[in-house]
Order: sequence, then C-alpha cells, then structure tokens
Amino acid sequence: MICREQDEKFVMIKQHDHGRLAGEFAARFREEEVPRKRHSDEVLYAIANHDRGWVDLDETPFWNDTAKAPYSFIDFPLVPKLTFYRRGLDEIETVTLYGALLCSLHYERLIEVSGENSPELTIYLQEEEKRRSRIHRELEQSKAAIGEAELYYDSRLLQFCDDLSLFIGLHEPGTQTKDFHPWFKDGFSGTEEFDFTGGRIITAEWRGTTLLLDPYPFTESFEVTLPVRRVPRSEAASQGLAAAFSGMPDTPISVTIAEGELKRP
Repeated sequence: MICREQDEKFVMIKQHDHGRLAGEFAARFREEEVPRKRHSDEVLYAIANHDRGWVDLDETPFWNDTAKAPYSFIDFPLVPKLTFYRRGLDEIETVTLYGALLCSLHYERLIEVSGENSPELTIYLQEEEKRRSRIHRELEQSKAAIGEAELYYDSRLLQFCDDLSLFIGLHEPGTQTKDFHPWFKDGFSGTEEFDFTGGRIITAEWRGTTLLLDPYPFTESFEVTLPVRRVPRSEAASQGLAAAFSGMPDTPISVTIAEGELKRP
C-alpha cells in the first residue's frame, strides 16, 4: 500500500494500481530510446505487474501501532514482505521468464537501497540469485539469451516508470517543489543514463493537475488516472482500518503529463 496523510485523511493507493500506472508510462516511452530487442511485450507486462504480489494483501490493509497510521510499502515488516515478493515473482515467471528476471533484479535494488539486513533476507537474496541463474540458462537453451546492455536498459526503464508512478502517488497534484518527498527533490535518479537526457536528470514540477517533466521522456502529452481511497482517520479509529478502507469508494485522481520548461531556483 502507498499511503500518505492529508487533512486528517489517509490517502491510500493499492500497489498493483500503482504498478499498472507504471506500465502505462512504459508503453508511452520514447520509442527511439528503446534498443532493438525481442522482449518488448514481456518488458511491458513485467513493469505493469511488478507489484502484483501485493494484490490480495492490499484488500485488507494493516494498522501500524507505532506510527499510528496504516502500514505502507515503506515500513511493512520485512519477513511477510519477502513472502509477497516471492509470490509476485512466481506469478510473473509463469507468464514471462524475462519479466521475472527483470523484476527480481528490481526488488534486489530496492532491498539494497533500503539497507535492511536479516537472516531471512540473506536467504531470499540467495534464492533469487538461483532464480535468475536458472532463467538465464533456460533463455540460453531456447536461443533467447539476454544481452547485458538490453537487461541494463530495461532495468533503468522499470526503475523510472516505477519512480514516476510512485511520485504521483506520494504527492497531491499541485504540490510545490519545496514540499516534494525527499526521494524526488533532486529529480528521478538514474534517468541521466538515458541518451536523450544528455546526462541530465529528469525533474518534475506541478502546474495544477499537470505534471511537467524535463527532459521529456514520452512521445506526446497524455492524461492518466490513479485510483485513490481517502479514509478519514476518525473512521479508521472507530470502525477499524480494514472496515473503513473497504467502505470507501475509489476516487481517481487525473494527471496530465506534459513537456514544459520548469522554473529554476
């Protein structure tokens, strides 16, 4: 669950909805930047489904007594989180070997960034290394071996689309740049490696419900929607979080993604 608080309400977004939005971004990415390859459909599937392990879990959100707020993807306990990582990867692997390889690498990067450490995590990382080695062997046997440049590029694409979708989930449209989440105050990390950026990091700025990006990574301007549930803190306290969340309707937010010159400090 992606969760933030605004005006005594918890703004809650299901992980798989966020993932599907990331898939929309991947489908619209500048085609001239995509290397020639045989796995385009698998990449799009993987990006749109990279958080599908959370589908069932997000139907019943959990309360974090310490934070006095719902558990989010940031503070969710490690051991069950790893269980759902595995579950999602297993499901993706039944559809696309390459997609599972890509998402396994993505989760490993997230773990490295988090700095978490435990015996359970060590076992998970060892198991995923075995998964990736097996997938590489199976792809080679089927004459669909993956080039390192292709895998590196697709990993960067997944990271950016995931980050952009997460950015929208973590901010109310119109948020001032000075109030951005710390992860995004300096732009979207890793995007300077895309050729079209000329070594610059893609940065964002809200203009009402329009999100401007520079350098611009898509072929045209477009509108996206993201389902959101706004759960009053008072109802979460009186009914319990799960019941309050279940009783609230989705109220999608609509955002226009566009190219534009950003204000500079």
